[in-house]
Amino acid sequence: MARTAPNPSSTRSDSLQAAFLRRATSALERMAASASPKTLSDALAAPTDAGSLAWLLSRSEVVGEAVIELDPLVPALARNVEHRKRLIERAGGTLSAEDSGRLLGISRQAVDKRRRSGALLAVRDGSDWRYPACQFDETEVVAGIADVIRAYASAGPWVALDFLLAPDSALGGRSALEALKSGDRDAVLRLLRSEAQDGYA
Repeated sequence: MARTAPNPSSTRSDSLQAAFLRRATSALERMAASASPKTLSDALAAPTDAGSLAWLLSRSEVVGEAVIELDPLVPALARNVEHRKRLIERAGGTLSAEDSGRLLGISRQAVDKRRRSGALLAVRDGSDWRYPACQFDETEVVAGIADVIRAYASAGPWVALDFLLAPDSALGGRSALEALKSGDRDAVLRLLRSEAQDGYA
């Protein structure tokens, strides 16, 4: 019986996965050994595996001074990952392009077109675009979302999402999203102009 020759690309992928797992496991073992019981308990309180890991990596006392000296961005990157996870939770999760299309009654291609034109807010998840659920009001996009996307086009969609969800004293303690949903688009536009003048947008 003839044997099937191994696929070189598959073999390389398996080797890379094994090498990564060895390195990552070694790092996790060192961090777990240096972490206090309270730190581990706090990390385990995160709702997801990724959240637990991000929380642990954000603690400089756990990562270690030697690691931070070699790669000082490790805690900051971990905090950024955790912040984005919290944003997604506050946004009510995300939808795929297909699900967004079904909600709006349009095709996936039309969803992509709206994203590219700045009419729909989408954030990267690996190689995919995901659409924060908070921007949808039943079968429509909340009026004013496009204004926020345009204002933060250079800063990126994560910054736009952060702006939408953060309470602001200029809006009476409401978030921009809450103001838009209540029909107070002018107040959000004024805030966007103010942010632009201050160099934040």
